[in-house]
Order: sequence, then structure tokens, then C-alpha cells
Amino acid sequence: MSTSKRIAVVPAYNEEPTVRDVLGKLYSYVDELVVVDDGSTDATRSEIECFLPEHPRARMLVHEVNQGMSEAYYLAFTDLRQRLEDGELSPDDLVYTIDADGQHELAVLDELRQTMVAERLDALIVRRDLSTYPPYKQAGNWVMSTWATMWSGGVRYHDVESGYRIFRLGALAEALDYYQGYKYSETVEVAVVMARLGMRINNEILVPVPIFRSRTRMKDVVIDLAAMVAAAFRVTLRRPPSQPVPSLLPPVLATIGLALVALTPLALMRRAWVRRH
Repeated sequence: MSTSKRIAVVPAYNEEPTVRDVLGKLYSYVDELVVVDDGSTDATRSEIECFLPEHPRARMLVHEVNQGMSEAYYLAFTDLRQRLEDGELSPDDLVYTIDADGQHELAVLDELRQTMVAERLDALIVRRDLSTYPPYKQAGNWVMSTWATMWSGGVRYHDVESGYRIFRLGALAEALDYYQGYKYSETVEVAVVMARLGMRINNEILVPVPIFRSRTRMKDVVIDLAAMVAAAFRVTLRRPPSQPVPSLLPPVLATIGLALVALTPLALMRRAWVRRH
């Protein structure tokens, strides 16, 4: 893995102010740069097209209409998987995922790669330092990460929503067999899939976040919570019989318990109201 090719994937949707600067800084850290214009309606694609001619190791994939971050990643990942199957790439090549808005600290990339290689990981998911984030964002991230930990079957997640990651290509290609993705669910879904497949994952390395950006809404939170459950079941139902996976019974029982705890006060309040009326 020490001689692995480094490939960065950068999804971009309406990132005109930042995308060219991010690509320029990232270019020197990688052997290949794949940027996906996800149907941007501003000048993002023009900025990318201006960047490409002087950077021969960079290329662009395009969605003519916005499909969401998950589909942007899926377009790039399936392209890399096909090149892996064709023998152009190696299972031990490394795939970096980087946001186009400048919120990822690129100065630590080489250190992250060294950890990836030294620990022989399948995935390194950066744990963002969210101490400067609004309290509601920190609380939401804790809920999502705790939920992911419960459904992962053994991996402790501290920041499952982090899009700053390094994957071993062979592991990522295998995980795609169990991936569906919708809107922003790619990050949490892939994390649960890889964990349940028994892959080696590190989510312990804390990295500062230069800027705060958040586009997720409550609807996206609900989708992500459901996507993690669906991903866990998908792995269990689709995996080869020879490949053991953690039991779904513990997270199912825990979910039922949480539901009962949440619903019991509501039932008592309703009963009291009925008695008064």
C-alpha cells in the first residue's frame, strides 16, 4: 500500500467561489483528481473547465441535472471500480474524498495517508473538530454517530457524517455492492456497510475544520437515519453465505426499546387527556 496511487474525488454543486482554489491546493497531494460537477447552476463548471487544461492529472465527470451528493460520489466510485476491474487500478490504491467548499484541512493529508498505510486500514474517516460548531450541529452529529455505532456491529463512530475520508479502493468497490444512496446519505451508509462487512476502519483522528458549512435539513437527518438501518439489513441479506456479519438482533432490540421510551410519555399524556374529557 506504500506505493499506492492516490486518487481524489471531489463532488461539487454550486461551489463557484471555492472550487478552483480547493482543486489547486489538492492537486499536489494526489496522483489523480476526479471532480464531479453535480448539475451546478452557477459557474462551477466553468471554474473547473478553466482549471483542467493546466492540470493533466485532473478530469471532470458531469451530471447535467443535480442528483445530490450521494449520486455524485456513486458516479465517481463506479468509474473507479470499473477501472479496477479492467486492471488499470490496484485494490490497494487510495481514494480520498474531499469537499469542494474548503472545509477540509488538506495540510494533514500526507499524515492521514501514512496512518492509513501503517495501520493497513480499509477506511480512515476523519473525526472533525466540531468544537466551534453550533450546539445543535454538535448534538445532531452525536445522535447520528451513536446511531451508526449501534447499527455498525462493532465499530465506534465519533463523526460518521464526515466527508473527509480515505478508502482502500478494493474495499470501497466491495462496499458499493451494498450501497444505495440518496441525497446526503452516502457518508453514513458506506460507513455502516463497511463496518458490518468487517473492514478495518479508523474514526479517531481529530482534525480542525477551517470553515463551517452545513446544507442538511431535518428531512436529510431522517433520511440518513433510515438509510443506515436499510444498509445494515442490505448487508445481511445480500452478503455471500460464507461471509459472517454481526447479528441484527441487538440494534433491532435497542431500537424497539428507544421507541418504547419515546412513546410511553405520549401514551400517558393521551390517557390523562381522555380521562379529563
